[in-house]
Amino acid sequence: MEHLTTRTGGESETRAGKLIPSFVIDTAGAPASAQSPADAAASAPEWIELLPAGVFYGRDGRGPFRLDDPGAVIASTTAMQMAAGIPIDYDHATDFGAPAGRPAPAAGWIRELEVRGGAVWGRVEWTARAASSIVAREYRYVSPVFQFDPKDGSVTRLLRAGLTNNPNLHLTAIAAARTTAAETKDERMEFPTQELRELLGLDGDVTVADVVAKVRELRSAGDAISSEVGAHAHDPAHYVAIAEFERTLTELNALKAERARERAAHTVEEAIRAGKLVPAQREWAIAYCAADARGFNAFVAKQPSIVGENLGLGGQPNADRRGGALNAAELAICAQLGLKHSEFIRRKRGRADFLSLERNDVELRNAEIRNNDIRNNQD
Repeated sequence: MEHLTTRTGGESETRAGKLIPSFVIDTAGAPASAQSPADAAASAPEWIELLPAGVFYGRDGRGPFRLDDPGAVIASTTAMQMAAGIPIDYDHATDFGAPAGRPAPAAGWIRELEVRGGAVWGRVEWTARAASSIVAREYRYVSPVFQFDPKDGSVTRLLRAGLTNNPNLHLTAIAAARTTAAETKDERMEFPTQELRELLGLDGDVTVADVVAKVRELRSAGDAISSEVGAHAHDPAHYVAIAEFERTLTELNALKAERARERAAHTVEEAIRAGKLVPAQREWAIAYCAADARGFNAFVAKQPSIVGENLGLGGQPNADRRGGALNAAELAICAQLGLKHSEFIRRKRGRADFLSLERNDVELRNAEIRNNDIRNNQD
């Protein structure tokens, strides 16, 4: 236990000598207050909250402390084998009064511990005097003394507790249950409101302790998330430089554009083969299709076939054209130019074309001009 520190739930131990006056009221020797008829019908609570759930702080700013494993804390406390129970004194007299020789009588004994909503609760057997003082509202709070690991504030063991009216921790008050409507309101508290209960997802008949436990649970979860985010704040495995991100995004967009153009080129070739477009429109059509494939397909669907389908404009010539037959477009050309079909086919074969025919005509005219010049010179 050398790595654990004892911590009093009330005032700080280092300031205890300054806060406790030189005169001390001997609680054990003081007569209990006379009970009113309403007090006689009430009793001190059997179960009290001793350690809050999750992460918690003292009213004086000490902390944070953590109750992450309340079951382990109970096991460690039980291992002390205090057969009579864990003591509850008055105003931490065991820690502050007994070392100076003053009395430290017990107000009760914690006989059983259990976990409720992540908090540690204890079943107490009160002395008659303490029960009377609680019923008379002379004491309304309890303050625990526990051990914790100074590395992370984890609570490891409950040592004892004290009745007090100056608690340092936010625990459920031990004020005795009352029979009047006003006292019932004080015990159950109208805070939190029904809206808050619904917001936390709790039933309408939950106790204040249940609400507080739920809030502490949410706060603990929030602290855990904050710690996780903080741990990865500068972790390269979770973040990349903006320049690297932008470079990768640029490469991805370029790759997507390239794939879109490939698909567009295939679509345009099909349109050209179907006679919906002419080869001269290829680049324009590819750009259009890559930018808006749906719009391009709608445009092509509305276009009539320019010179009939399957003309081979986008690929290899049809079989009938390789055999010498003319298609509808070629027949129309022959009719417009007054060419015989055989002459049109002859000019298409080999490397002969309309330009080569025109070149031959020019050469013939040049030869005729030279012959005329020679004859004129002879004359």
